[in-house]
Amino acid sequence: MQQSRLLHFLDQNKYLLVFTGILVIYGFNLFIDVMDVDAAQYASISMEMSMNGSYLEVYHRNMDYLDKPPLSFWMSSVSFLIFGVNNFAYKLPALLLTLLGLYSTFKFTRLFYCHKTALFATLILSSTQGMFLMTNDVRTDTSLLAFVIFSVWQLILFVQRSTWINLILGFVGVGLAMLAKGPIGIVVVAAALGTHLIIKKEWKHIFKWQWIVGLIIVVLLLAPMTYGLYTQFDLHPEKFVYDLQGPSGLEFFYWTQSFGRITGDSAWQDDSGFFFFFHSILWDFQPWILYLILSLAGGLIAFIKNKRLNSPEYISLGGFLVIFIALSLSRFKLPHYIFVTFPFAAIFAARFLLGLTDKQHWLLYVQGFFNSLFWIVIVVALTLLFPATNIFLPIVLVALFALSWYFFIKQNSLTNRLFFSAMTTIIGFNIVLASHFYPQLVGDYQAGGNVGRMIKEKGAELDKFVYLHVHEHSIDFYQEGISEGINIWDIEGLESGVWIYTNEETYEKIQRDNLPCKLVKEFNDFPVTQLKIPFLYKETREENVDKVYLLERI
Repeated sequence: MQQSRLLHFLDQNKYLLVFTGILVIYGFNLFIDVMDVDAAQYASISMEMSMNGSYLEVYHRNMDYLDKPPLSFWMSSVSFLIFGVNNFAYKLPALLLTLLGLYSTFKFTRLFYCHKTALFATLILSSTQGMFLMTNDVRTDTSLLAFVIFSVWQLILFVQRSTWINLILGFVGVGLAMLAKGPIGIVVVAAALGTHLIIKKEWKHIFKWQWIVGLIIVVLLLAPMTYGLYTQFDLHPEKFVYDLQGPSGLEFFYWTQSFGRITGDSAWQDDSGFFFFFHSILWDFQPWILYLILSLAGGLIAFIKNKRLNSPEYISLGGFLVIFIALSLSRFKLPHYIFVTFPFAAIFAARFLLGLTDKQHWLLYVQGFFNSLFWIVIVVALTLLFPATNIFLPIVLVALFALSWYFFIKQNSLTNRLFFSAMTTIIGFNIVLASHFYPQLVGDYQAGGNVGRMIKEKGAELDKFVYLHVHEHSIDFYQEGISEGINIWDIEGLESGVWIYTNEETYEKIQRDNLPCKLVKEFNDFPVTQLKIPFLYKETREENVDKVYLLERI
């Protein structure tokens, strides 16, 4: 009787249970140390902004900063003023925007599809590896994704209803998306809506005069940043920034940083080919990548057969496929650049899952294989890579493992069997990452954070700490200040008691030259956002770890 009640409870509350599991992971991510390089740099810039009050002109380590727009720094700096400088305060704005993005995805999907499709799309988006990563390794992509899908939702409402409030909110979202990551914000929104209106041949909506009002709203929102860029850079041609003589801040933001990566005007270029994102999305959209691929392939086959598209909306087509291809043409790529397309990709995956029939029963074998693979990785991680020390974690994982296979075997439809077993499995996998793996990883192998925290705990003044030939942004963030760098010949001129942070090569030279320093502590260091198998494997980890040192001038 008790067992049947438990199973009935699980069946009746399965949506609530999986969403609760996702929120628990997001909650764990709030308290994990920020990771070098990007997230720690953005956190330190936000900290510096909250201290110097320079919100229109952005500085990093007291030098001109010209890379990302300021919205993320504004939000985090305000959060620091409220909650203090800590992990929670830095990541909280990103979590709130994540929830906005999920809510907007649900509301947008509901405009064209049934309630269950909207629910599936939202849960799929919320549980992708990319979304879990964005709530942990917080960069600018969370803000971009949230404001883009919010804008698309509001602007399609305006198209349908001609209501001014939706127009205003939609273009406020566009402006904020551009303040988050540049012109890509308006490009994605235009591609999504434009694709839909062109395919639907709704020419009257394309040429609405109200769009001009919307663009004026965007210009007004961008005005503070535009003014700051102009006064910081364009008025000072004598400045030398990022190896550029007198760069135009306006040109950099409105052209070079985004479009210049396609045209070749940007100095940011790498050897990533056209198919870079085709590879990276295989992991970042797990565990739903199979259903995204099958959905796109099915749509292509249907188009070839019928010579026409058949969908209630083409916004997701423009928002995903058009932008995916456009970003693939960029000459500089990082995996998180395509995260902005994930709300639209989630809709494709949800539509496929909810359109399954018993003829596609073979998918159970595929999903069962991938579920098993994830659980094997979990066991290996907790035994051979980073052994678990908390008995509570294995208990939770055993319960999730049993729940995953219960959903896989006992659910009443093929769709539910695939969906809820994959969902429970990925929750188990990411609970390990958020509550065990990443905390241990950054705690043991991100030296900058440990050094910065140690300096703060010891109460050392900023002028009592310097770095020598090595520096991490996490040091600044966790010591809550900006320290200076020195050269090795400056050591003898330092006061007694000054701490020096340096690498192994320099430390060996200091020892050889008998310079007046003593060892305070040795730290293990590894670039924790660039994990490699030799590092992950416990037996070969030590030989892949760098050594850094905290010294004291005597």
